Amino acid sequence: MNALFEGDLIRPLGLVTLYFGYAEFEVDALLQVLNGVGSVTRPPRNAPLRQKLLAAGEQLSRLPVPQASQLISIIHSARPLIDLRNALIHSCILAKGRVVPHDKSQPELSISPEQLNELAEAIWNWKERLNVARQLHLMPALLNATSHVT
Repeated sequence: MNALFEGDLIRPLGLVTLYFGYAEFEVDALLQVLNGVGSVTRPPRNAPLRQKLLAAGEQLSRLPVPQASQLISIIHSARPLIDLRNALIHSCILAKGRVVPHDKSQPELSISPEQLNELAEAIWNWKERLNVARQLHLMPALLNATSHVT
């Protein structure tokens, strides 16, 4: 069986779904860090990604470290990716990439396998930026801030 079919929407849509799952895992890790420094209660693990990002952004805005603004900026940059993902997931994707939303007030879209791959790569890259900012910038800043308090 050929590994790649021309016009195949299923494989790249699977990558979109898989990579958004990885992104949500990274957001959960950020919320866990924020919870560990006494921030406001985090949303349930089954909350929508947008709700988790909103909670993380609000919690980050309360932190007294300049690195928090970098993460807030990264969080805001996910909005168009989430909007497109939601438009696709909450629609019916028909032949040749015709996307018919279940919400009839929304316009029909068209999506290609290449565009789906681009969306998957974009959310992967976003997740990596969030991971780096969390581990290499925020966590050391939080450790430094708490060590000065004692």
